[in-house]
Amino acid sequence: MARFTFSAGNARVLARAPLYAIGALCARLVPRDPRRWVMASGLGLGEGALALWRYTREHDPDRRLTWLASSDEELRAARAAGMAALPARGWGGFRATLRAGAVVVTHGLGDANRYGSSGAVVVQLWHGIPLKRLHLDTGAALRLPLIGSLPGARALMSALYRRGGARITLFPVASELVAARIRSAFGLGPERVRVLGDARDDVLLQGTAFSRRDAARALIAAATGPLPEAARLVLYAPTWRDGEPDPAIPDAAQWAEIVAWAERRDAVLLVRSHPLGAGSYAAGPAASPRIRLLGRAQLLDVTPALPALDALLTDYSSIAFDAAIAGVPSVFLAPDLAAYLGSRGLYTPYRAFSGGDPATSWTEALARLDGALEEGPARDAVLAHARWLRDEHVDLLDGRATERVHAAVRELLGETGSPRAGAAAGSVGTGAAGTAGTIAGPARVVIDDAELDPETLTLRGTAPGPIRRLALVGPRQTIELAVHQTGASFSASAPLLRERWGSPPLPPRSDEYRLEVALEGAAHASRRATVTAHLDPGLRSPWLRAELRADAGTLVLRVEPPLADDERGASAQKRLEAGYRARTAAPETAVMFESFYSQTAACNPLALDAELARVRPDVTRYWSVVDRSVAVPEGAVALVEGSAEWWRVRADARLLVVNDWLRKRWRPRAHQRVLQTWHGTMLKRLALDRAGVGMRTRIAVTRESRRWSILLAQNPWAAGVLRRAYAFRGPVWVEGYPRNDVLLRGDRAAVRERLGLAEGQRAVLYAPTWRDDRREIVDYLDLPGFAAQLAALPGEHVLLVRGHSRTLRFGRDLDAPGLIDVTSYPAIGELMLAADVLVTDYSSVMFDITAIDTPLVLFVPDLEHYRRDLRGFYFDVTAEAPGPVVRDRDALLQTLAELAASTPASGVEQAPAATAPPALAAWRARFNPLDDGRAAERVVARILAGGLLD
Repeated sequence: MARFTFSAGNARVLARAPLYAIGALCARLVPRDPRRWVMASGLGLGEGALALWRYTREHDPDRRLTWLASSDEELRAARAAGMAALPARGWGGFRATLRAGAVVVTHGLGDANRYGSSGAVVVQLWHGIPLKRLHLDTGAALRLPLIGSLPGARALMSALYRRGGARITLFPVASELVAARIRSAFGLGPERVRVLGDARDDVLLQGTAFSRRDAARALIAAATGPLPEAARLVLYAPTWRDGEPDPAIPDAAQWAEIVAWAERRDAVLLVRSHPLGAGSYAAGPAASPRIRLLGRAQLLDVTPALPALDALLTDYSSIAFDAAIAGVPSVFLAPDLAAYLGSRGLYTPYRAFSGGDPATSWTEALARLDGALEEGPARDAVLAHARWLRDEHVDLLDGRATERVHAAVRELLGETGSPRAGAAAGSVGTGAAGTAGTIAGPARVVIDDAELDPETLTLRGTAPGPIRRLALVGPRQTIELAVHQTGASFSASAPLLRERWGSPPLPPRSDEYRLEVALEGAAHASRRATVTAHLDPGLRSPWLRAELRADAGTLVLRVEPPLADDERGASAQKRLEAGYRARTAAPETAVMFESFYSQTAACNPLALDAELARVRPDVTRYWSVVDRSVAVPEGAVALVEGSAEWWRVRADARLLVVNDWLRKRWRPRAHQRVLQTWHGTMLKRLALDRAGVGMRTRIAVTRESRRWSILLAQNPWAAGVLRRAYAFRGPVWVEGYPRNDVLLRGDRAAVRERLGLAEGQRAVLYAPTWRDDRREIVDYLDLPGFAAQLAALPGEHVLLVRGHSRTLRFGRDLDAPGLIDVTSYPAIGELMLAADVLVTDYSSVMFDITAIDTPLVLFVPDLEHYRRDLRGFYFDVTAEAPGPVVRDRDALLQTLAELAASTPASGVEQAPAATAPPALAAWRARFNPLDDGRAAERVVARILAGGLLD
């Protein structure tokens, strides 16, 4: 079976770069003929390209069509079907592509002759509604072998993907929701991505349900042999895993279980593994004729066969969307969900896509198939979910997508009027109703009036039923609207300033918030809405800038920082920075605090702010913030990064306190000092201590550390590592960590109340570090599912999920029963104070929590990968850990169960016990000798004694 990986594919893209340039030069010399079209599909003779070929041949017979084949077998099949066909990669394919007015592909330019497409109308008919993140939207697609870790490697691949995307003239999609994904993944403008429908799915909507089923069943019988007359047909279609084997391939015992199930159900299980996947299902057909392969060798294009199915079994494949259009219920089997989510990323949260927790074993999957095949509540539920998948992702359900695509291509070629023969091309963009295959689309909420003022957002419109919930949902925050409804009409409003985690009222985080509506009785909330309202140009206030717009098939609220017009954009910032560098400073008795690149007010700077406010209330305390959603301490002044006042204070403040890199936008002044507090004792290697550090990185690290006046370390061991890793020559203050003072002196009950934890609930805090090869929180646990398992343990458990600060901008808050996503909660120390157990991997929080007696568990499923490929460690934590070390989910669950049985949930003593196990005692002596609750007092005393504010 063919194997493919992103890194190998990208390496070939780089190697072919000169040939693209030669092809572009040839395209300038050879005129294109708009009557000539070439078509091809990465699948072979099928997909939307074949549908468009057939439609064009029937309704536009004067068009000169050429099919470009990627194999001898495909070439023979095309010619046997009476098609003019050429090898895609030969001279003939290059010449045909070079002369064609339109080039139609399904998987990318490589379907046709990639070097001859420059200047043509390139039509990209994609091969399914995307669930997995594509191209620019996933780091997995930007990998390169050998040089992938070098600076600029991913940027290079990103640029090449954008350059390839720029060749696409028309990208038809199924809905506005899908259009937003495609624009992001391919870097395309809205004029190129048009909602015309998927040509490949027209076959699922034409004719009657009976005729579609009969034709589909005949296709399967022709491909696999005669079918038992009344047998139920179930298709198993797993997706690929970037070259890795499918973990759901049954073993001998599982095949026996499947065969027994098929015989009991009078069913035939058709297995269609992904053509780019790895692993064999051949043992199934060998065990029973009720198990049959339906791969590309048996049936090239499976879409026309879907109406014959009684159920679909899949994992992460977009075939579930096609099955939903065909009215086929899906059951989901995902034994490697946690690992898959950790490596690729999805556009739709998996539990929304699958309708809940997937099966994780064949036994469970077969039981769910029983429910899907028999009339009753279980079948009703899976059919309702299939309708939601269809209605949420498909706008046009009339079976005329091919017709609209054909008309759009002619329009782009400058042709007007109808083709010489056949039916009229129809209206491009809306489609016609009333065909035999038309399925009524869902009735959507309509927004016909929207108002945005400095205090309130108000929406008015109509709804097809009673509204249970209306909200604008962003990655890290949700704006709930209060709804007042009379019949079909409703009005809804929400204040723009709200408290979060006990803060004063603040605006939403800068982000995009998409409307989500849940109707009474609906199994799923919808993010689709029809917007007819006139949307004003937007809101500007001291708190935020905001605008409403229609996008991705719904209403979107976009929130931005409250920068003035002359402060926004790269040119404005370049001008302000030039003024900052030329400025003659006026020294101010003030401190400018910055935490995690201004994303939050937290960590060591927050603790030092509190102590400074206590002992020197006359000192002005400024906080650099990305926007006004960041809560700053009482009495402090928030400065939005990039504002004119931010630039002024950056020059004038006597002391800058930071816990990460200052970045490039800072110039040293004679009156200024920089206190670098850092953000944790390190297990993973830093800066110059990392393997294979290049000259560029060495220069950047050295330049950064030269900006620091003083470096703060939690303990003597960390002081030595930081000094060496950053080649730091200045003084290092070893005073303990101010951020840990709260562990010994904080109010646990108050923090738990802010988090919504009830008395007696056992809080398990999961706080992994970030990964250099991904932007979102690492999830090797399948966290929503793990929360459900945790809740089943004796005692009332709640899972607190805390992503690293570097995942704050890119991830999305998880929402599941028994789980609270606290990634946006400012103070990690308060979260540790509130927790009854801390679970982490390689994060520095392991060195903080041991200042008190809260149990620590290290969950390290990717230990070898992290040690070998990503960072490496300063010591073997598995040998020295002061708590249990586990490698898999089951072991973690068992460990937490044992801790629950031995440790009451009444709370953790805030002073460590006088005696401790030897490993913990040795750990504390090494890493926590100064974490006594008074580190901030000592550091501020040194600041004042050293005259840093004078």
